[in-house]
Amino acid sequence: MSRSDDTFAEGKQMSYAHWVRDAITLMRSGKPGQVSLFESSVPEPSTMLAETTLRAFRSGAPLSFTSVFMRSHPDVVAHLASRYGVRAGNIRCTTGATTAVSLVYGALLSAGDTVLIEHPGFDIFANCALDAGLEFGFFHREAPHFEIIINEVLKALTPATRMVVLSNLHNPSGVSVSTEVLSALAKALDDRNVLLLIDEVYQDYAGVDSVGLDVERHPNVIRIGSLTKTFGLNALRCGWMFASGDVMQRLKAHCDRVDFGVSKLSHCVAAEVLASSGDYDTWRDSIMEASRPVAQEGLQDMVDRGLIALELPLTGCTCFPRVVGVQDTRDLSRWLIARHGVVVVPGECFGMAGHIRIGVALDADKLKNGLERLAQGLQEYGEDGQAAAVPAGKTINAE
Repeated sequence: MSRSDDTFAEGKQMSYAHWVRDAITLMRSGKPGQVSLFESSVPEPSTMLAETTLRAFRSGAPLSFTSVFMRSHPDVVAHLASRYGVRAGNIRCTTGATTAVSLVYGALLSAGDTVLIEHPGFDIFANCALDAGLEFGFFHREAPHFEIIINEVLKALTPATRMVVLSNLHNPSGVSVSTEVLSALAKALDDRNVLLLIDEVYQDYAGVDSVGLDVERHPNVIRIGSLTKTFGLNALRCGWMFASGDVMQRLKAHCDRVDFGVSKLSHCVAAEVLASSGDYDTWRDSIMEASRPVAQEGLQDMVDRGLIALELPLTGCTCFPRVVGVQDTRDLSRWLIARHGVVVVPGECFGMAGHIRIGVALDADKLKNGLERLAQGLQEYGEDGQAAAVPAGKTINAE
């Protein structure tokens, strides 16, 4: 496949970012009380962030308020090295994970190279490839397990393929890929001179047993992460890349040429957050410990009633069930917002119509209410023969 692949050329993949923008606009303009099940991380810990920042700056600028010009923040690097068991020399900080994807493409690939991307998946991987003048194709992670089948990935390679891209935990399904499978895939790709980019922004939701690949053992692997999902701290725009050897040297050289946007203030605060990471881990884990049983019960009820098809239990903070008997989940999502005030992401945003992504990293009571509304809406949508129209002016556009 190339960048003219049908998934994009025929408009089957909607822009996730534009869909979220329009969904938020619709929610704000409609009746109060909507429940958002499209969030893909814990809520922002605003009070904790304010306390951390105030404590750091109470007596003036802290030592962590240091230059990040043409270098990574040294304290952020030290904390990440300790947290993830990665050598400091194998870390480069970025302005979020999306910027990391663009930097990886720009540093390691050339116009005309092909990137092989997981499907279903986050559209940013293909969009960044388009912007970089790269070709791209897809390998499939088949429902309902969304697992990585190494032979299927290898069969999808072409002579022009220079990189394979996947997420772990998988966005949108939340499925975890074992270290053993990732290691075997990395080795097979290295034998073919192909790089492996792993988006790990959701990794911490899998708990302490989730360990990324050793980039020293796998020199063709690049791992990216971000505080946006790990702690719900999109405000800090702090991301990173893990790689080793020649790959990291190429990444650093490229960043030194083009990446001058990292914020000294944001990464100073990020360093202070990571210095207190235990508190932020507790924040995330306490929300998930309360929400997961509620999610399991509500989702299992919908499975038992024949409304959705989904493999349980959950691993991460999202899931991607198939809606039984429904193919146009874009229309369904509009209808659910307009009629039941519940917001889920249509599968079209990930290139797989007929599914919806549900975020479960919410306050337990809010999540319970949202899942009850979703179940009622799915039941009614099926009974109405999917013919209910969204009121005039209440539309979400695909772009």
